[in-house]
Amino acid sequence: MEMKEILAASTALGFDILSHGAETYRVEESITRMCAAYGYQNTDVFVIPSSIVVTITDDTGAYLTRTRRILSRDTDLDKVDKLNALCRQICEQIPEYGEIMARLQEIEQGPVYSMPMQYFGFGMISAFFTLFYGGVLVDAAAAFVLGVLLKVVIHQLEKLEASSFFVNIVGGAFTACGCYLAVKAGFALSQDKMIIGMLMNLVPGIALTNAMREFIAADLISGMIKFAEAVVTAIGIAIGVVVSLAIFTPFLEVLLV
Repeated sequence: MEMKEILAASTALGFDILSHGAETYRVEESITRMCAAYGYQNTDVFVIPSSIVVTITDDTGAYLTRTRRILSRDTDLDKVDKLNALCRQICEQIPEYGEIMARLQEIEQGPVYSMPMQYFGFGMISAFFTLFYGGVLVDAAAAFVLGVLLKVVIHQLEKLEASSFFVNIVGGAFTACGCYLAVKAGFALSQDKMIIGMLMNLVPGIALTNAMREFIAADLISGMIKFAEAVVTAIGIAIGVVVSLAIFTPFLEVLLV
């Protein structure tokens, strides 16, 4: 393959790995190993959560640079695993450019959990964490229903391309109001246990864990960015819950009297 094809293919691989929640060092190592497999030992890679810059230099001193901007990221460890496996296969088999891009597209368009399964997952997380934090069965049952509705609200906001900060604010507010109404209507007993259980769907646990992994790997810039994202997410959740408890809940209580 030509140098520009190696550059394009390796950058596309790194882009897909990073956009699905992989660590910085994993992206850099994958790109570097792939370029080395095709004979380009002098490869410089710079990765942060929002951007990839790759420069390849050949034996004559000629070089090419490519930059990819990551506008949105999610967490899909199954695709990260498949992309890692693909990188190892590329290094062993040295396929052509078209085959690499076809495999990347195949992985990217691979199956994901259906929306009903995601609704069920939100409900189960809400129910079991409600029980974990001391709620009773009626609280868990109400939390399951509210967890499903929470996922519906989040899904609709994502379809409107709302920012994650706004989504977390709305999610926190919906959680607090929904739990209050469930207790007020007599369907549940422990409002606080239900709120905590439902908020576990929104808590940025994976983001915080990845931030710590970046710090441990000495990728300080990426670690600071991911840590800031986790903090902003937590702040959004807190704002939604506090505003709901301080404003909406008293207002609903007046209306229901």
